[in-house]
Amino acid sequence: MEEYRLLYLALTIKGVVSVFNGVKIKEYMSFDPREMIEDRSHLLGEGHIGGKAKGLLFAKKVLENLEEIPPWPVYIPPSRFVTTEVFDEFIKLNALEEVIEKGDWEEIREAFTRGSLPEFVVEDLRRWVCEMDYPLAVRSSSLLEDSLKYSFAGKYLTLFVSNRGSVDDRVRELTSAIKKVYASTYGPPAQEYRRKRSLTGEKMGVIIQQLIGRVRGKEFYPEIAGVGFSRNYRRWTERIRIEDGVVRIVFGLGTRCTGRNYARIFSLTNLALRPEGNNAYEIMRYSQESFDLLDLETGEFRSYNINNRKDLIRYHSNFDKLASLFSFDSEIIVPFSHYNDGKIIFTFNDFPRAYPNFFRLIGFLFRLFEREMGVPVDIEFASEPQENFFALVQLRPLSSYESYRPVAVPKDISDERIILKGNRMLTNGVLKNIRYIVYVDPWEYMRKFDPYSLAREIGRVNKALAGEKFILVGPGRWGSTNPVQGVPVEYSEISNCGVIVEVGILEKGLTPELSYGTHFFADLDVDGILYLPVFLGVDGNVFNKSWFESHEYESGKHPALRVYKGRFSVYLDGHKVIGIIVDDS
Repeated sequence: MEEYRLLYLALTIKGVVSVFNGVKIKEYMSFDPREMIEDRSHLLGEGHIGGKAKGLLFAKKVLENLEEIPPWPVYIPPSRFVTTEVFDEFIKLNALEEVIEKGDWEEIREAFTRGSLPEFVVEDLRRWVCEMDYPLAVRSSSLLEDSLKYSFAGKYLTLFVSNRGSVDDRVRELTSAIKKVYASTYGPPAQEYRRKRSLTGEKMGVIIQQLIGRVRGKEFYPEIAGVGFSRNYRRWTERIRIEDGVVRIVFGLGTRCTGRNYARIFSLTNLALRPEGNNAYEIMRYSQESFDLLDLETGEFRSYNINNRKDLIRYHSNFDKLASLFSFDSEIIVPFSHYNDGKIIFTFNDFPRAYPNFFRLIGFLFRLFEREMGVPVDIEFASEPQENFFALVQLRPLSSYESYRPVAVPKDISDERIILKGNRMLTNGVLKNIRYIVYVDPWEYMRKFDPYSLAREIGRVNKALAGEKFILVGPGRWGSTNPVQGVPVEYSEISNCGVIVEVGILEKGLTPELSYGTHFFADLDVDGILYLPVFLGVDGNVFNKSWFESHEYESGKHPALRVYKGRFSVYLDGHKVIGIIVDDS
């Protein structure tokens, strides 16, 4: 119970408003997930099966003992579990201790890829691929993952395998995926995550799970997938209630939900409220177009823009409930029709009306699991809404549990001292006496477009400022996989900052992430990193360009990178949705 005691103490010290149920937390922490595995042939090894497996099997237990009738049935995908004992055996068999100790990521990855799994493991995998005659998701489930305090969201791999071809081919594909998941234990994001929190003793378990979706032509994917949070700590308007929760959904595989990609955000307070407002052009900019699937012929994970894959629309008779058309001529969004011209975008405008029980089910699961786990929860799911089919693929404690005490933004601050100001997606928080601002000039970023070298340079600055809670300011989406949307930094390259500011310049296509539910925000919440989006030219927002141009700075190796030294304060009022960064020098 030490983890529970320390977590409770930390939250008490920080003075947060509790929604915890201590009795239920203790019940969850003492829950042994191995007891839920009725068929022992579904378990490989004698070790632990990890945090992700614990959450999944806890959900299974809760649903099996449920007396209430949910709006839709909830499906838990068939799974097999590889314990941490196999991870230890793999390292020992391939003498990987020395390469792990050296810490060179490329060398580790190559050594793990070359390694061989124990023969008894391969034989069980051979049996499993014959029993599980469908595509598979190979998911990490480490000892430390998805705990009450640390989620490790996005730090370890999940891979998809087609599970087609000869038995030998299928075993080879599966073993390759397992070894890549094992290697990700020592990847830079995971290493930095553990270093920052002084976490040791990590070991990797693996879940081999039915991949949810349908065969559509030669490809495989679910109609929709998503993530849900029983508490919405990053409201985009005061009209939203934190306790109602929020859902983030996409067309296709759920990989687009957790990364910094476009998705549809629904607050269960009011399904019609959108983070981007009601402007058609803005809705178009923030709407999903690209989606992910598994190519069954090649076994490869692929991404496509729906406007280039209109052939897939024939597999979705309800496509008009998922997508709309944007007309560039009139700059309006119209219902989808095969006969209309325009860009196809996944707005999900008619989805709530067509499938109200989908959202009733989400709310039902939020209340159920929050009650049974004793803390706010985070779920991942995939669905075929026309079939009233809903699969729960993951349950874990929500890594951000509470709202901090209200913050009063000082009223006596002169305009010239305000460097940045925003009015969306804010939690409560205050930081004073910050000594550094690390700034990426948006215009230089686009003019001298070398995003990856810039990202590595930011990583060097981040390392040099270890121990300093600096303010990080830059264009668009920090950590975006698409450099046109923002600087493609990794977690380990910005891990020491105290505040992240995303500057939105709409005419350049640089737009902050106005949503809750990505791995990016999970990291911010766990680390206590504050977040402030600022939109140029939008009422209630201030980007004091003259301040950045008139103050001295140290240049980085990339011309867009500047480091300012001074004394700065940050005030974020999440209740009134106002945030400012001021110069106290």
